[in-house]
Amino acid sequence: MKILGIDPGTTRIGYGLIEKNGGARLIDCGFIDGGKVPRDKRLTLLERELIKLIKHFNPDLVSLEKLFFTKNKLTAMSVSEARGVIVLTIQKLGIPFSEFTPSDIKATVAGNGRANKEEVRRAVCYTLRVQSIPGPDDVSDALAVALRGSFENPSRYA
Repeated sequence: MKILGIDPGTTRIGYGLIEKNGGARLIDCGFIDGGKVPRDKRLTLLERELIKLIKHFNPDLVSLEKLFFTKNKLTAMSVSEARGVIVLTIQKLGIPFSEFTPSDIKATVAGNGRANKEEVRRAVCYTLRVQSIPGPDDVSDALAVALRGSFENPSRYA
């Protein structure tokens, strides 16, 4: 089973693709960078790049981090817009998806729902048996989301 994990953000969307077959294996990871794109074009870029990713890797499941409420309303609104595009794109492509809170992801992957970014990164590296995760925290967070999704019952999405 191939699981695509997505960590939505305002200018960067992390993604991580794993394969679960007994254990978990890293297939690919990275991020969609909308930081250099004008704000009014970011959502279109996100949709286009997400469609490319899904069509290229053909995941069986997409796992998505739920929005964590923040004090900064502008950031929360921007992430909500990105999440809306992500969910709509996934649904239009007919891919099953699951959603998890940040604390649920951290508790499952790192054993502590309040784990910091470095603890999550180390847990992801250990679980996937890799030395390091390239790129910013968005990438290791997305892999953590994919790992959390790998614990779901696959028959639920069949």
